Amino acid sequence: MTKIVKNLMVFVLALSVGLILSFGTFVLKNHPLMIKQPSSVLKASLLPLNENDLASTPPHVNLFDFYKTYGQRILGNSNLHIIRREEWGVDDFQDLTPQTFCQTQFCVEEDYNPHTSFATTEYLRSRELIINYRNNFKNYDDTFLLSKQQENGLTYYYLPAEEIVIHHTAGTFTNNLLESKKELQRIYKMQAIDRKWRDVAYHFFIDGAGNIFEGTLGGKYSIGAHTYWHNNGTIGIALMGDFRPGHDTFTQPMQESLIKLVKYLIQEYHWDTTNPKFYLKKPDLSGREWSTLLIKGHQELDIREIKTECPGIDSEQLRQLIYPAIFESPS
Repeated sequence: MTKIVKNLMVFVLALSVGLILSFGTFVLKNHPLMIKQPSSVLKASLLPLNENDLASTPPHVNLFDFYKTYGQRILGNSNLHIIRREEWGVDDFQDLTPQTFCQTQFCVEEDYNPHTSFATTEYLRSRELIINYRNNFKNYDDTFLLSKQQENGLTYYYLPAEEIVIHHTAGTFTNNLLESKKELQRIYKMQAIDRKWRDVAYHFFIDGAGNIFEGTLGGKYSIGAHTYWHNNGTIGIALMGDFRPGHDTFTQPMQESLIKLVKYLIQEYHWDTTNPKFYLKKPDLSGREWSTLLIKGHQELDIREIKTECPGIDSEQLRQLIYPAIFESPS
């Protein structure tokens, strides 16, 4: 008799739990949660942010703009002309662009394949990056990750952007529009077709004459392929040429266009730059920190023992060039 009562109690308990879970699923399906920016009151109650609060969205990021405009092409305005992909000849290669693509963080073995080209310490750093990312940022990215098929038939992925990384192409320096178009076509073929990235790695290019070119068709908030384990949430700008000391000259028109482009992007992404410190990912992805390095050079994020010299120009020099325009005092 006792055994029958015990079995009956177990059955009733299981039935109750099942009903509760079913009701919970019904509620969630019919009342989906909406992710939105916290109110100003809630924001104030959360500040100052704890450095260990890794899931926090950086305060300068505008999530409303992210959900509203992700995937839109960024083509400048009346004060800034950005040359469209169609104008520099990407359409000539559309039939060659692979539909399948390399989905690893190291699509080219010659530089960043930890299994074939990393020294022991570099391999360990790469493993540390992977572990830190999974522990600290994967859930954050999974929360916001979106996708969209663009007009070329390819699907791109999107995350809130929070900083800018500057590169150089380390290729041919061009200050003639025709030559720049040829160089961009070469870069497209190398990255999108030969390396099977399906598109160029960068969001924007700037040539020696100061011309600004549209990069990836992913558009606003798209994830590029420009920095090992630091593509999520970053905007990649490539200076066309080799700007290591003794090589190509970082011309005045390039400098002026870089300043204008960064200033335009901050406005376009609705970043709040009233506070010159930003809650950014640490280079080793071990968490976030308050930092003034909203703009970084590729070298500052490289894990190689002999670091890349990209973008050739000292990163601090680039910040000293750009920051006065970003943080200019109101007149």
